[in-house]
Amino acid sequence: MRSVDIAQLVTEVTALLETATSETGQLAREEFVGTAADGMVTATVSGAKELLDVSVAARAPRTVDNITLGEAVVEAVRAAEALADERRAEIMSGLRLGGVDVDTFLADPMSLVPRGRDGR
Repeated sequence: MRSVDIAQLVTEVTALLETATSETGQLAREEFVGTAADGMVTATVSGAKELLDVSVAARAPRTVDNITLGEAVVEAVRAAEALADERRAEIMSGLRLGGVDVDTFLADPMSLVPRGRDGR
């Protein structure tokens, strides 16, 4: 059974937090643009998922009803948010703690705990 070096783990956590803070700060300043399937609506969100802009094609109010237009706005916003989520996942996949990627650690914090031969 391997032992856990607490000092090393604290150093890694500190470095991880600094990196994560820097990366998420940059992500929050990035902009992501999503478009509805019909192409008449685009939405822009920040990496923090703040809605920054919605653009509706001039022809849209003449060619679709209000409900359909509303659905297109939602679709465009969700598409932009999905791009922001993909970028966040990309950033997180590069972060490691104790040799374990952060997503795995968050899903199973015990992944850093040494296990005996029988896996318990």
